[in-house]
Amino acid sequence: MTELILPAGILLASLTLTYFFCLRPMRTGKCAMGHAAPGMDHSASSSNDGAELARLRAEVEVLRGAPLGGRGGTTPRA
Repeated sequence: MTELILPAGILLASLTLTYFFCLRPMRTGKCAMGHAAPGMDHSASSSNDGAELARLRAEVEVLRGAPLGGRGGTTPRA
């Protein structure tokens, strides 16, 4: 019976901390993981996302066309 006291205490502490630091702020709308706070504008970052994605796709295509540079025996031996 006494070997169950420590695990039960840890479980109770973890549930209490989860409630106070995660569930309660979510219920009041102050969660850091949730939606943006009022006044925060995410439209500027979403407009840059398309340009960034296009730039990264172009970079991947360039890298796919680049020679392996020593791997796979593609470089000539002296």
